[in-house]
Amino acid sequence: MADAEKPPRAALYVDFDNVFMALLRWDERAAYAFGERPDAWLAWLEGREEGGAPTTRRTLIRRCYLNPGGYFDFQMGRAVARYRQQRDLRNRTWFGEFRANFVQAGFDIVDCPPVAYLKNSADMKMALDIRDALDHKTTFDEFVILSGDSDFLPALARLRAHDRRITILAQNTAKRAYLAAADIVVGLDDFAHEGMGNVAIAQVEQSPPRPEPVRPEPSRPEPARSEPARPEPARPEQSRADHPRPDPVRAEAPPARAPDLPGLRAAALAWLREALARSPAGALRMTEVGSQISRHLPALRSTAYAGAGSLGGLIEEARDPRLLMTGPASRRWVFDPERGPPPGDLPPGIEDQPGLPAEAQGAAEEAPDAPAEAAPVEAAPSQAEIVESPPEVAAEPETPVENPPEPEPSQPAAPPVVAEEPAPTPEPEPEPEPPSREALMAEAALLVRDLLWGSRDNKGLAQDLPAFAPAEIGFVLNAIAARQPLEMVEMPAAATAIAADAAAQGLHVSAREVTAILRWLLRGFARLQEAPAPDAAAQHARRLYATLVAAVRAVDEPLSEAEKEALRNWTQAGIG
Repeated sequence: MADAEKPPRAALYVDFDNVFMALLRWDERAAYAFGERPDAWLAWLEGREEGGAPTTRRTLIRRCYLNPGGYFDFQMGRAVARYRQQRDLRNRTWFGEFRANFVQAGFDIVDCPPVAYLKNSADMKMALDIRDALDHKTTFDEFVILSGDSDFLPALARLRAHDRRITILAQNTAKRAYLAAADIVVGLDDFAHEGMGNVAIAQVEQSPPRPEPVRPEPSRPEPARSEPARPEPARPEQSRADHPRPDPVRAEAPPARAPDLPGLRAAALAWLREALARSPAGALRMTEVGSQISRHLPALRSTAYAGAGSLGGLIEEARDPRLLMTGPASRRWVFDPERGPPPGDLPPGIEDQPGLPAEAQGAAEEAPDAPAEAAPVEAAPSQAEIVESPPEVAAEPETPVENPPEPEPSQPAAPPVVAEEPAPTPEPEPEPEPPSREALMAEAALLVRDLLWGSRDNKGLAQDLPAFAPAEIGFVLNAIAARQPLEMVEMPAAATAIAADAAAQGLHVSAREVTAILRWLLRGFARLQEAPAPDAAAQHARRLYATLVAAVRAVDEPLSEAEKEALRNWTQAGIG
């Protein structure tokens, strides 16, 4: 083939995190196919048929810039979650899982861990590699950049100045200057449909498949064996259109079966008892139980935990004395009292913990005073003694009469009258106390954490919110303000120091949770690198509240006014 007929030489640079998150907002199946089958969309970019030579471009440099610590939690019950469940894979998908797929497609993998809390190093490394490629001995006619980050605009201007063709992958919301700097713009829809439309994950339905209606097979009469087949008279040939074949009778689809809530509850409780039996201490954190039991029984969340509303409500309604809960809402445990006492870092005792049946409490209080056997009644007292005795005395066993009067022969013997003990007046049940202010604050933090579960910010970082107790969030915000000014490189060490100080005061705070709060403050544009103001902790609390409300609104889950008030109180708890 002459040089003029060869396709242009190209250099391909892929910002994995950026493209994955852009496709995720468009279609999660396309995002997963992008990481699972890079060979498919690469062949489409090069214009290669199966086993053929490239016709559009030859990619001589293939580099993928990937954050190995990035991950995404796909929504349970949807296409990707079901696809991974069929392959015995966890729902949480780490970006590092796709490394082998890109290596097999001929890519060089460049690890780009985060250099700051809201930024990784992919764009900087890509820009430097693009600049080096301009001075390469091989003259690259085209540069293909798969990234929608407008930070590459100066690099595109440099490529255009060197008379190189520029192809970019961009979505409709990309900036106009970024689109104008390129010669060819590949849209997300073309990239997904044309480049990855035939891979396995693209064929999975987004919603669970519905059961197909049963089609009865038409009965076919068997030919008679005794009589020979008679030849039919010749008939003129007729087309099938003259005698259309009747449509087969289709049975109506069976009505959708309602979920078996009692069976689902029994299965959840059986799984929980088995998990406690496997636990060495006979105790598990509720957060761990909730995440694991949802994988084994996905129908729990879709049925609101079999009608109980929450996992804690399901355990409480079971009234099983071997399934008790203890601790505050943000640090709750479930344990088996027969295996041992509650965890040592929580208040001891099980009699005042939620989940203990009232019957068991009453039986435990009355057991020491209960007699071993009831005294047998030898004879019933006479009717006259019953009338003369007060009700209190009549209820107690009396000394039997030695010679009771015999009835007259003419009258039948009357049956002995036994005095019945008056039924005790049932005490009115106490009205349930309204939840305390601390409980409402903890529930608001848990609600926001669940609403933001699996979401990510515009930089692809997980929007995790630690469900701190009110005292813990106040301690963290005060500690952050006390350590200002904080530079980016100093924040990991500061998070570790804050966690150590919290442990010294008996608070359950980890360095990872402190890092999550620092990220939320940075999302709210907190100036942590400056000297703190006198009310820096209060400013952090107000900034954290406003950022959380905006993040929840962005996922189309707005909070009610009562929930906002409880969340505001949670962020401002313990601020000095």
